Amino acid sequence: MTARANRWLLIALYVLVVDGLVALYLGGMLGVVAATLVSVGIVGSLWQARVREKLGRHTSVPAILAAGLSAIDLLYFAATVLDGLVHLMLFILLYKLFTRVTLRDARDIGFLCFFMLVAAAPGTLDVSFLFVFILFMFTATAFLILRHLLVESQAGGLLHAAAIDRLRPRDVMTLSLAGTAATLVITALLFFVIPRVGQAALPLRGKTGRMISGFSETVALGSFGEIELDNSVAMRVRLPDEPIDGERIPDLRWRGIALDHFDGTTWTREDRKLGAVRRPHNGTFQIARPRGTGRFLRQEIYLEALGTSVLFAAPRALSMTIKTDTLIVDGAAAIWAPPGLTSAQYTVESELEPPGPRRGPPFRVWLDPVERDRYLQLPSVAPRVAALGREIAAGSRDDYEAAARLTDHLATKYRYTTVLARTTDLPPVEEFLFARRSGNCEYFAAALAVMLRTLDIPARVVTGFQRGQWNPYGGYFMVRLLDAHSWVEAWIEGTGWVTFDPSPRGAPLTFSGNLPISFYLDALRLRWYRYVVNWSLYDQIRVAGKARQTAMAWKPSRAWLAGPVNVPRSWIAVAVLAAGAAAAVYWGRARPPQRPTAARTPPRFYARALRALARRGFRPSPGETAREFMQRASGAVPAWAEPLELLTADYERARFGGTDVARVDRR
Repeated sequence: MTARANRWLLIALYVLVVDGLVALYLGGMLGVVAATLVSVGIVGSLWQARVREKLGRHTSVPAILAAGLSAIDLLYFAATVLDGLVHLMLFILLYKLFTRVTLRDARDIGFLCFFMLVAAAPGTLDVSFLFVFILFMFTATAFLILRHLLVESQAGGLLHAAAIDRLRPRDVMTLSLAGTAATLVITALLFFVIPRVGQAALPLRGKTGRMISGFSETVALGSFGEIELDNSVAMRVRLPDEPIDGERIPDLRWRGIALDHFDGTTWTREDRKLGAVRRPHNGTFQIARPRGTGRFLRQEIYLEALGTSVLFAAPRALSMTIKTDTLIVDGAAAIWAPPGLTSAQYTVESELEPPGPRRGPPFRVWLDPVERDRYLQLPSVAPRVAALGREIAAGSRDDYEAAARLTDHLATKYRYTTVLARTTDLPPVEEFLFARRSGNCEYFAAALAVMLRTLDIPARVVTGFQRGQWNPYGGYFMVRLLDAHSWVEAWIEGTGWVTFDPSPRGAPLTFSGNLPISFYLDALRLRWYRYVVNWSLYDQIRVAGKARQTAMAWKPSRAWLAGPVNVPRSWIAVAVLAAGAAAAVYWGRARPPQRPTAARTPPRFYARALRALARRGFRPSPGETAREFMQRASGAVPAWAEPLELLTADYERARFGGTDVARVDRR
């Protein structure tokens, strides 16, 4: 057993420990403070011999105290059972690191690191866990190789001790890489082939998403300033049926909820009519019926945890496929997931609004009188707000043209800004229209909705997201939190709800901090969500069906094999000659001239003797014969003279006398 192998084993062990700690942090099992404290303990364990020396006979006292505290934490303070078990596991890990002596202790620490990854896996959906897992597989393979060699060396195995003497880092790394690659390939095949019958493991500890004020049921004017500056990705949207340049679709946005009640400062959702939609037999929820007024658009949406149950989609959503049994749809066509769904992947089909004014649709739609009154509700509004609306809309032929004029006026005469400050004591909308004349998208949407209602045109404020930034490497939209947006839907008789966006920020923002590598990484993250996190039985059936269709399509293209084939005889002769020449060249290279076996390698009994002598410092010199080496070794150690002479004689008979090597080996 060499000090070098022990040093490599220790390095591999601590890499496993750090890798497991990173997995727990990514899984939300540890905060920054707890991870820092554990890291300090891990670093301190490098001097565990000195710590044991100072404690002397009292080494069990810290263990007893820590065990008692861990039990109290598990019973009373841990948020969940899994949190308490993780804390207990970290205590055992630190205890083993400080008390490790034997190779068995190292094995136990390796098992603890594996269980740390298992505990973090249910709560880690990000692609970063893939890299943590790959590092663990590589390091664990090297760790097991080194530990096995050291265990065999301690047991007295001569071959393993010699192997450690000749051990090189490159050999261990090569074998570890090969073992890791083989394990990943086998694991991937099993992952995609094993049938999905449900969730393999229920998350024992759900991740809490960030609360976004823009998606609450109560939205106050001016409360979106910080959201505009957050470049975190909120969702990713693929358009599988569209060409790669999906940016060409005009006025694309992702609708969330509609707010119908305004008290002068805050918009709220007063319409509480919620309808549960249950999954039909075909697995697709039917949200609404198509009207035949616009093009259809299918979207694959990968939604991050946003602290809201709203499911976003391009308006107007018709159907949705998602892994849940029930959806909730309110009276304003907002779609809600069941409680507890922190992130989601779903497919939705929408019927987009046609560009331009809608005149003479295939069929008429009506607004219920009760709903009409709700969408015309207004608090006490300053007369000059209503007068401004009438002035701008004067001369309009219908409600659509009036709404379009108001939208154009706000978009061209007012300035968009995220710096919100009160300059007067006026109500927010009146201050925006006549004093400050600048604001964020919520002020623009609120002002338009209020002026439309003063003109007896039903209107509501809608919150959601802008189109987002196109990722050219993945072929999808990256929708960030800075894309949070508000606009207005107005009721146009004979057409229905029509979208109007009065904000000068009508065009999507482009985040300038993106480098090409960030697009590549985000595309990798999307594929991780699609093909690993959300891989389902439906995906397996779909892939199997495509494989079968490909095989059936390939079969007719080889129908000519069943019939006679007219090939010129000259072509056949040339092919036979070429095949014969290639076989001769390959055979000549693959079978070099044979040398006598005895001249190429020594018998096994003599090779074992040479290794035993090498460990005692005796090795044959270059060009030294077996008998010369025997005489030199016998002169140095006379007690070896007789056995070395017999061994050398057997070797010479085996090599030069034609004696059966196997029979000599058995002696």
